[in-house]
Amino acid sequence: MADPDKARAALLEQTAAAVRSCTLCRLHAGRTHAVPGEGPLDADVFLIGEAPGREEDLAGSPFVGSAGKILDKALTAARLPRGSVFITNVVKCRPPANRGPRSDEVESCRPYLMTQIAAVRPKVVVTLGSTALKGLLGKGIELKEARGKTLAFGDLPVLPTYHPAAILYNRRLEPTLRNDLRKAAKLGSANRARIRSGPPRKGSPTQPTASSGAVVVGPGDRILLLRRADEDIWCLPKGTVEPGERLEETAVREVREETGLRVRLLQPLHRVRYSFFWPPGGVNYDKTVVYFLAEATGGRLEPEPGFDEARWVTREEAMRLLHWKNDKEVVARAFEAIRPLRR
Repeated sequence: MADPDKARAALLEQTAAAVRSCTLCRLHAGRTHAVPGEGPLDADVFLIGEAPGREEDLAGSPFVGSAGKILDKALTAARLPRGSVFITNVVKCRPPANRGPRSDEVESCRPYLMTQIAAVRPKVVVTLGSTALKGLLGKGIELKEARGKTLAFGDLPVLPTYHPAAILYNRRLEPTLRNDLRKAAKLGSANRARIRSGPPRKGSPTQPTASSGAVVVGPGDRILLLRRADEDIWCLPKGTVEPGERLEETAVREVREETGLRVRLLQPLHRVRYSFFWPPGGVNYDKTVVYFLAEATGGRLEPEPGFDEARWVTREEAMRLLHWKNDKEVVARAFEAIRPLRR
């Protein structure tokens, strides 16, 4: 570890030690354990919650109760291993009777939060719930207006989303939480060192996942390819099917999120299944993807962070650029399907 990294690690540990012995506000009197937060020094994604609950107070770790289970599932759906993100709260001790933190309690803990952000140097911050959002950016901002937007804390992008505890009372919010974390993952992966997936590894856990995507046809019957920033490979727009979502809905949503384009699905194309090992998570993915043929109907081509280029290409260009055999087969079927549609 280089000397600057040692200094950052030391600062993070000193902050945790200070939190554990802190008596700056009334909350210390009723705690079992203070909960400084946890995660790697080089975390790209930094999550901020509200305050520890009963289970967190007993364990001394953040998000280990029922809300934590929901967060873990959402992180998995976003391909963000929990061990890869830093997780903390605006308040480090449990408020009595599960009440919300008071403003003076948030202010007492704020220097700890600022130091943690400075030490970790994440690429994106995700605020979980209204208290976290206001604790970071100020009281004048409302979650209902901010959610879905990318805000800023200095030069650091901030994605506001729902607290996982809200999903306990309204399950319809769960896809939104997962989608927001997926956006954070893509923001966090921008400008990251190139990573390549590989063949499945024996002994690593295997996770089945279902996705849907589209071959988007544009001007001159060219199709749209995206280049992933993390793996430096060209691919087709696609993404994970959310609970209760139809494959067609996933394909339309993912194209819009990843490219900025609105599309109309023309017909199903192909179903592919493959397995691979993903180094950041240490997980084998057993993946099924259903592709549709689609045509662009509106919007503006703006690749989502996580993709460093989008390009309209001919069949020959697509076959040359695409990395995976499965993608080439899907594209070949797409061009075969386009011909009769143009007669």
